[in-house]
Amino acid sequence: MLDGREFQQWFAQAIMARRAPADIPAAFAVYRNSWLQGLLDALGSNYPTVAMLLGDELFEKVALEFARDHPATTPALALYGEKFPEFLALHEAGREIPYLRDVAQLERLWTECFFAPDAPVLEEQDYARLTPSQLVSLEARVHPAARIARFETPAVTIWQAHRADEAFEEFEPEWKAERALVTRGGGGVAVTLIDGPTFHMLTAIRNGRSLGAAIGATAEAHPEADLSKALATVISTAALAVRPLEDDRIW
Repeated sequence: MLDGREFQQWFAQAIMARRAPADIPAAFAVYRNSWLQGLLDALGSNYPTVAMLLGDELFEKVALEFARDHPATTPALALYGEKFPEFLALHEAGREIPYLRDVAQLERLWTECFFAPDAPVLEEQDYARLTPSQLVSLEARVHPAARIARFETPAVTIWQAHRADEAFEEFEPEWKAERALVTRGGGGVAVTLIDGPTFHMLTAIRNGRSLGAAIGATAEAHPEADLSKALATVISTAALAVRPLEDDRIW
């Protein structure tokens, strides 16, 4: 007779097996079906744009392949599917749709931003109170909920078109690399298409530079850039928070 721990291990293996064990009752199928369905529902919720791009039937097929090879490691499925973008990159569907992996990665950043820890945001009025010398010496940090990423495809434009409230006709975005800033504010998550200088400035701040040092590094890397525009984007999106005395990053 199995003890409690042995039974749990057997139960989990029986649920995840590709074929149900022969010596279990037929009613056990409900557990096998609900386990997989829960993972499929989580992937559909966490990657809705990918589901739209693939269509219901193909998405379910791809999601099922992923779920069988990547069972959940925690009961909470809100963050399930961390490895799904890389899975898509190697999958036949991802090879046929070259921007699919990047769109999936952007959706993952959206989910991470939504569930990330909170911190006081630097608002526009906070910057307005600073003198020029205080502004350049500001020891800020990228907000713990914010995410920045660079994609080799127009993934941001494609994602935004599919997530817009209004319907759109088929379109062909300019095929170029794009950069995204994902921020949280007012109870929602926003995805902003940013340019190279803004991305460079945020990356420098994320690497520990003061705001002034980040602006200087951006000016050196992008001598023709409109730095005031890049700084305005950083400020208006509330991408920064005050640097804590100790590093409290979780992600």
